[in-house]
Amino acid sequence: MKQAEDFLQGFESLSEGEEEESLDAFSTSDGFDEVQALARQIESRAVYLLGIREHGAKELKSKLLTKFPETPELLAECKELPGLVKSLIEDVLQRCQENNWQSDERYIEIGVRNWTAKGSGPIKIRQKLMQGSYREDLISQYLDWDDSEWLELARSVLLKKYGNTQKPDERNEQAKRMRFLQSRGFSPHLIWQAFD
Repeated sequence: MKQAEDFLQGFESLSEGEEEESLDAFSTSDGFDEVQALARQIESRAVYLLGIREHGAKELKSKLLTKFPETPELLAECKELPGLVKSLIEDVLQRCQENNWQSDERYIEIGVRNWTAKGSGPIKIRQKLMQGSYREDLISQYLDWDDSEWLELARSVLLKKYGNTQKPDERNEQAKRMRFLQSRGFSPHLIWQAFD
C-alpha cells in the first residue's frame, strides 16, 4: 500500500502529459491496477453484504478478511508488503461509514429491537452485539432500560413458554424455569423477581 500511496503523491505533482506516461509505466510494472481491482472487489463485497442486512463494523471487517485472505501470491501479484488487504478493508469500511452504508448505531438499534422481540434479555443481547460491533458505549446506551421494562419482558417470556409466571412448588421445575430465563440472558435478580 505504501508504494501505491507514494505513487499517488508523485502523481499529483506531475503535469497532465506526464500523468499518462507515468500511470502506464506504474500500472504495468508495479501492481497498481491489481491493488485498485482488489479494492473495488472488497468494496463490492461490503456493499453486497450491507444490502442483505445491517452489519456492525467488527462483523463486516471479519467477513471481508475471511473472503479476501492475504496470501503470498496476492502480495506478489500486487507487488505489496504484508498488511495490504487489512489496509484496503479499513479504507473500505471508512468509505462505507462516510456514505452511511454502514452504521454501528443502526446495527445496534436494530439488534436490540429484534432480540427483545424474540424474548432475549440484556446479557444475551450485549454478547451478541459485542460480536459485531466495537461500540460498547452505544450498546450500553441502547440497553439502558429501566429494570421494570426488563422484568416485564422476562415475565412475558415465562408466560409464553410455560403459560404462567407462578413460582412452581417443585424445586426441580423452579430450577428449570430459572435456567430457561438465564439462557435467555436475564440477570439473577430479574429472574427471582419474574415469578409471582
